[in-house]
Amino acid sequence: MTSPTGTVAVGGSDASLSSVTQVPATLVRGGTSKCWIFRQSDLPPDTSEVERLLVRTFGSPDLRQIDGVGGASSTTSKAIIVDDEKAANGIVEYRFAQIAIDNPSVEWDSNCGNCATGLGLYALHAGLVLPTEDVSRVTIVNTVTGLSLVCEIPTPGGQVPAYGARQLPGQHYPGVPVDIIFEQNSWSSFGAEFPSGKPLDEVTLRGNTYRATLIDAGAPAALFDSRDLGATGQEGAEDLQHLVDLAPELRAAAAKLMNIPDHLTSIPKVGIIGPPPAGETGVSARMISMGALHPAIGLTSAVAVAAASGRQGSVVDQYLVRPEHQSDPNGLVIHMLNGVTRSALNTPAPTKVSFQRSARVISEGTVLVPGD
Repeated sequence: MTSPTGTVAVGGSDASLSSVTQVPATLVRGGTSKCWIFRQSDLPPDTSEVERLLVRTFGSPDLRQIDGVGGASSTTSKAIIVDDEKAANGIVEYRFAQIAIDNPSVEWDSNCGNCATGLGLYALHAGLVLPTEDVSRVTIVNTVTGLSLVCEIPTPGGQVPAYGARQLPGQHYPGVPVDIIFEQNSWSSFGAEFPSGKPLDEVTLRGNTYRATLIDAGAPAALFDSRDLGATGQEGAEDLQHLVDLAPELRAAAAKLMNIPDHLTSIPKVGIIGPPPAGETGVSARMISMGALHPAIGLTSAVAVAAASGRQGSVVDQYLVRPEHQSDPNGLVIHMLNGVTRSALNTPAPTKVSFQRSARVISEGTVLVPGD
């Protein structure tokens, strides 16, 4: 797969300093992320020009993103480009962009389940997909990675809700219920679900060996055994700075073993897996996102954990505590930095993983983008 990712030059001529482009945009919250959604018909046809526009729109490179719409975190420096001219029969095509904060670049090679949640609601809100009675199904397809998702959104009486009452861990406010479904036939971005063919690999770095499950499900992920990093997987943020510092090197080393680009900051996702808290079921996970601990867990990372749970010998399988008695024996609980997330698996070795999320359209209007 060829990535359009590149580094965007900052600065311009005197003429560019006086020009401002007006770009229609909509801000949505999906799950635990915020995402700006743009229509392809409102943007330049050239990808490099789109990247330049996104970098300036979000205010990078600036750790605070003061002169832009970015929120100075990986979960708030995201965009979706939706192909508004191809939406038909309930299917919406899009590209997901992760905008770097500390440098002027954009990465297109990953997926974001939380932003996809917001896109499902947006597609109905913007009329790209017509609502049906009771529940509307929106299929969204990432044209870069090939990931296809289904969003199910309640539309009682064929009306699109503006707000809802579903509130989940990691969210301060509720939103419109959105159930999002991942399927195995499209969740691998680069081919094989287990690139090495094995459930457990060894990543060597600075003379140390780290056991990890390298998996491409939802998004490429490197899930490390917490013991090899001197951790349990249950630590708070203040105790995991050493992991944050080491993550870029772990990511690059894992990427080489997975035969995917090793210069990206968004993939493979890096996390550590450990046992659940005493008396609980599931596993613990701490994930790194764009140089910082993720406050919860990205949905694509959760898919990777869920898929790995069904492979004997994987890091997740080794730590997983399954419930003895439960109405949904195939449910998976992931204990995160803040709270838990739950997924429904169709079988112990899943080919379908679904989550309950929520979303809200926050704002719609025009972004003013300087020509520099």
